[in-house]
Order: sequence, then structure tokens, then C-alpha cells
Amino acid sequence: MNTAFLKQKLLLLCFLFLASITQAKEEITIGLIDTFDPDFYLETFVPTVEHLQKELPNYKLKIIEISPKNIIEETEKLKPQFLIASAGDFSTLMSLKGAQQIATVKRPQAINAEKAVFAAFVVKNDRKDLQTLRDLENKTAAAATETDFEGWLVPLGEIADAGFNPEKFFKNVKFTEHQFPDVLTHLKVGNVDVGIFGPCQLERLAENGEINKSDFRVIGLKDPKELCARSTKMYPDVVFCSMDGAPSQAVKAITLSLLSFPPQQNNFEWIPASSFYQVFELLKSLKLGPYRHLRETTVKDFLAAHKLEIGLFFALVIAVLIHIVRVNMLVRLRTEELKASIAEQHLIESRALENRERLEMLEKSRVISQLSSMFAHEVKQPITNILYYTSGLKVLLEKLKIKDNQVEMVLDKLREQALRTADIVDHVRSYAKHRPSKEVEFDLIPTVLRALKSIKEQERKGVEVRTVFPSESISAKGDPFEIELVVLNLLKNALSAVKDVSSPEVTITITENEDKIRVHIADNGPALSDEQFEKLGKPIQSKKSDGLGIGLSIALSIIESHGGHLTFSRNQPNGLIVSFSVEYAANKENHNG
Repeated sequence: MNTAFLKQKLLLLCFLFLASITQAKEEITIGLIDTFDPDFYLETFVPTVEHLQKELPNYKLKIIEISPKNIIEETEKLKPQFLIASAGDFSTLMSLKGAQQIATVKRPQAINAEKAVFAAFVVKNDRKDLQTLRDLENKTAAAATETDFEGWLVPLGEIADAGFNPEKFFKNVKFTEHQFPDVLTHLKVGNVDVGIFGPCQLERLAENGEINKSDFRVIGLKDPKELCARSTKMYPDVVFCSMDGAPSQAVKAITLSLLSFPPQQNNFEWIPASSFYQVFELLKSLKLGPYRHLRETTVKDFLAAHKLEIGLFFALVIAVLIHIVRVNMLVRLRTEELKASIAEQHLIESRALENRERLEMLEKSRVISQLSSMFAHEVKQPITNILYYTSGLKVLLEKLKIKDNQVEMVLDKLREQALRTADIVDHVRSYAKHRPSKEVEFDLIPTVLRALKSIKEQERKGVEVRTVFPSESISAKGDPFEIELVVLNLLKNALSAVKDVSSPEVTITITENEDKIRVHIADNGPALSDEQFEKLGKPIQSKKSDGLGIGLSIALSIIESHGGHLTFSRNQPNGLIVSFSVEYAANKENHNG
């Protein structure tokens, strides 16, 4: 069957499948750069699309095909939000169009996401004249397509690394559209000297009984101990990436869906690749993608090509000088463009690093939630036993008619702390199980003071902590324990910020507006840089030795669940003010009345 027809048929089936289950939903456009063989569509593309549609029922997926020969022009014209592309095409788009990796395919035979695909130069075993890569020079070859990453560009990179000109290495190349069976057929009947096979293709053919492996040999074998023979370096596999301007919520949804893709059911998985350095080096050696400008003629080449004419015609010296000036201007212009490109690449790498850190923090939050649930479950019973023992001890003392005020006070304090601990455990279990917070009417001022009292004296030592309250009692609505937790977290952050200043001060202020109660915690700590101020409230790697980096983000989540907002502003002359709002227990008039 014609390859193009098969791919169009598969794309049409995907489109009909998606159209049959989507109605008036937000549309996500996924572009597919057509450089893959039919096996990819059946084994990788279709399972991925089906998984995305299953995991993202609120989105309508639209699949469009991108020509591999004009990917820059096609992406500008069709404007896909996401792309499925080879590592080579992705690296080009990352450098020139700001594409960002979401995940990369990893199959079981791959070492990792960065070392997944490669190629093998395969010859018939009876060709004793072909032993090394040099022996293949000026020979004929068969390959899939000239845009195939592992089937053509990767082998060319290996030829370039060996010191040969990859564009003139083979005498003739037959492009067959797909590797199997055409490349194998040309090699078997002797139409070509060498066939270029993709990752583990030779081994799969032998396993399926299509060939006798002893009839063929791999040139330039890298490591005989590896399961699949290869002649080249290893590179990342297929990449799912987002384009510049893709909706952030859609990027998040796609990312979470791909990372949850079940590998055990599909014989592959989607995971982030940490580096595409080898791919950029490959494109540079082949002068492709972001390095296509290296193919331009230099001044040295021009002078070498025209030195005879220059010697014979002295009158052309002026023209040559003008040409040199012009070339120098072009070189300067190109240098500026390269600087801009490098700066953009650094920005993209920085964003990629930020995304990786964000994913690490999401994973950390998930682990913390699981550990919290386990801890809450295990500690609940001992706390209950403590309560039973204190109650039993009080009953025993009454029966024995022993009256000791100090013992009774200790038992009351012990019971009070055990009940508080049990309350904390219940909240931990609620967080772990994502239960909604309880809403009760409570007095905000004692709650704030209780948080202040919970801080160790050592942490407050030397710090002047002031409170400014409009009245002795303010009735608020929400979960007092969670509000106390937020205030405690913000106070600890403020105390930590001022520990190295000469006259440390922390001020807790409560103000009453028409519709909200505002709590402000201000410190006079060191001034924050713009970068530090921008990251406030986002999950980051904590700089504290005992910190997890998610305290402020948890506080933000709690306040937003109470219908409020956590805001940050700079204190004058230096320091930080963190504010949040909570709702009145009733409307303002009832509160004042």
C-alpha cells in the first residue's frame, strides 16, 4: 500500500474518532511533521491520541499534517499549538520558533530518553570488501527518506564525524519512502551496497523470520554487547512539544496526560528528555536547521575561486574591495542575528529548566501528600490512646480521692495538647484526601495571637513583634485552624527574613474593609531582587536547610479556598508585606451592628 495513502487514512480515522466524541469543546490543534514510517502511526501515534482524548474530555483534538520540507513556513501558516516531531525537527523549531519540549518517547530498548534512536549501516555478509565506514565511500545506498531523522540524518552525522563530506560520500542513494521491505529488498537483490536501518530494525526482522541474521553484517559496530547493533551515536526519539503562544492550561493538561501515559499497555512511554545537545551538534555538522547559514559562501571561498581572474584583470580590484566591504557588513549582520539566536536559546533553556523544576515540585507535593496520609493514619491511634489514658488517670485519682492541683493541671494540659494534635492529624488527612475545608464562625484575633504564641521563643529572640488590631474581637468565617496555619507560616518567614538585620521588626496588622477583613504581616528584612519578588508564592526549591519550598504555595491555596487572595508588596524602605483577606462571618452591617 502507498505510504502517503496509509498515513492519510490513519489521520482520517483519528479525526473521525475525535469528531465522534467531541461537541462544542475547546479545540487543541496538534501538528504532525510527516517524517515517520507506518509503524509509528500504528504503534505510537494512534495510542497517544486515544490516550489524550480519554484523559482530556473537555478538549477537542484537531490533527493537522505538516510538510517536513518546509516546517518553518508550514508552522507559521497553519499555527499548530502543539507538534509531534523528530528530535531534529524539534531542535530546529526550538531554536527558531520557540518550541518547548513537553515529553519524549522512550521505548524499552532505549537507555534513557536522551539515548533512544540510532542507525545501522547494514551490508551482506559475503561482501568482504566492505569492512569499515571508509569502505562505503563512493558506494550505493538505500534509505527511507531524505527527511528521516534516524534513517538518514543520523547516519550522515556519523559520516561527517569521521571526516568525510556527507553530501558526496555515497555515489548514489535510493530513497524508498519506508525502511521495510524496500531497503531490505534492494540490499538482498544487490541493487545497493549498503542499507540504512533504524533502531533494532535488523533484530526485529530476524526475530520475525524475515531474514537470516547471519546473512548480514553491521559496519562500524559501536558496542557488540548491546541488544541492538548500531553504527552511530544515540539521540532522543519522537518529541511532543508546545509552540509559542499555546494556552497554558492546555499545555498543563497535555503535560499531565502524557506523563501519565501507561507504558505497560503500549510498549513505550512519554517522559521529559533532559538534553538535546547531541542533536544540535548533529545539525551543526550537517549545516541544517538553525545552522543552515553555515552553507553560505565565505570571503575565503570567493577569493580562492576567482584568484585567476583577479590576477588577470587588475581593474576588478575595486569590485573585489566593494565585495569585501559588503561581505563584512553581512558577516556583522549575521553575527548580531547569531547573538540574538543564542540569547533566545538561553532563554528557552532557562524556561525548560524552570518547567523541569516545576514538575519536580509537583512530584514532591504528591509524595508529601502520600506521606502525610500515612503519618496521619499511623499517629491517630497513639493520640487516641493518650486521651484515654489521661481520662482514665483522672477517674482513678477521683476514685482514690487524691486531690493534686498540679497533677490535674498537667493532665488538663496534656489532654488539651492531645486534642490539638488530633485536630492537626484530622486536617492532614483531609488535605491528603482533598476534602473541602470546614467553615465556621470564629474570632480572628485570638486565632492570630495563637499562631504568634506557637512560635518558639528562640525564633522570636531579639525581634520586636507588634500587633495593630482595630478592636478586641473580629468575627470571621472559615476554618480557624487553617487560618492559624497560614499566619504561622507567614510569621516564620518574616522572622527568618529579619534575623540578620540590625533592628529586626515584624508587625501584624488587621484592617476591616466593607466586604473583607485584611491581615498584613510586614517585616524590615533585606530588599528582594525583582527575580526573587517574581517567584514569591510559586513552588520553588527552598533555600532553607529544612524547607521543602512549598510553604507559601500551600498558604496561597488555603487562602484562595477561603475566597481570599494572598498578595505581596514591598515594604519601605526595605522588607516585605504579605497580605491576605478573609470573609466576615456575616455582612459588614451585621458585623458592626
